[in-house]
Amino acid sequence: MLSIFVFSTDLFSTKQTGRIIIPVLMFLFPTISYEQTDFWHLVVRKSGHVTEYAVLAALAYRCFKNEHLSLSDTRIRTIAFVLVAALLDEWHQFFTAFRGASIMDVGYDCLGAVWALGLIGVYETWRIRSHSIL
Repeated sequence: MLSIFVFSTDLFSTKQTGRIIIPVLMFLFPTISYEQTDFWHLVVRKSGHVTEYAVLAALAYRCFKNEHLSLSDTRIRTIAFVLVAALLDEWHQFFTAFRGASIMDVGYDCLGAVWALGLIGVYETWRIRSHSIL
């Protein structure tokens, strides 16, 4: 949660991350146009949302799973937890000088949670099937 709080400060605004991401993109792809750098800068930033909240969802799932809830209750609590965290993150960004709150970012955050739960489900299914006696 601390990393989410830090990432939602002005230190990680579009202008600040552009100072790093855009030169890296231009170094890796010298023929890239300005419009393309803006697009890929946005892709990198939104990928950060998805990844950050996927990790949060995986950690929350593990915590809720230890409470011996049903699988569906564990997943619902995980999604609810991530949703609340995402809403609080956007609420915090509303009060920063160079950031803005966006419901779309909450969507990206929840997408990361769903993605993580999907991967966890695939892993758990594989683990059960690969360790079965029959």
